[in-house]
Amino acid sequence: MRLLIFGPQAAGKGTQAELLAKELGITHISTGELLREEVRAETGIGQEIKELMDKGDLITERITNQLTKEAVDKAPEGFILDGYPRSKTQSEFLDTITPIDKVILIEVPDKTSIERISGRRECPKGHDYHIKYKTPKEEGICDVDGLPLVPRSDDTEEATKHRLDIYHNETEPVFEHYKDKILKVNGEQEIEKVYQDIIAALHR
Repeated sequence: MRLLIFGPQAAGKGTQAELLAKELGITHISTGELLREEVRAETGIGQEIKELMDKGDLITERITNQLTKEAVDKAPEGFILDGYPRSKTQSEFLDTITPIDKVILIEVPDKTSIERISGRRECPKGHDYHIKYKTPKEEGICDVDGLPLVPRSDDTEEATKHRLDIYHNETEPVFEHYKDKILKVNGEQEIEKVYQDIIAALHR
């Protein structure tokens, strides 16, 4: 199965994509994580990515297209793509790489997105937490490697509002491209309820 998952910032796309990937036996491809891996590795592309992320700008299509194609090519058993495409031209590029079976849209208002983002934390090795929804066993410390948790550098309120504007103006028009494949889900519910709603929609 080849899936896309959409939603505004902090709609829970990553969490749901991980659950679905495990349930369906497919690969979770997070373009955000692909980009952050480049930043952590301090590559030349990583430096460029960090500057754009800190401003809340979209990463150039040259970079995202390349990283996404490489990841899709490594997932012949199927995938759930989280964070791509974010523009009409990206959706057209994706058409040249792979067909898409279904598109999941998690809906939450901007107010909820901003509230959730303010509580996100991560460790230097990329493990993600939230002070309310996904807490570590020991406050402020990563369960996996024991490193201190900090807010992501691109999670300022100003950058968040800018990213939401981009989502509404550039990503939402992409939905028309997939209008016959979209499954809408209320993202303001508990994680398990959102998950069960997605599973039910996929099997309808």
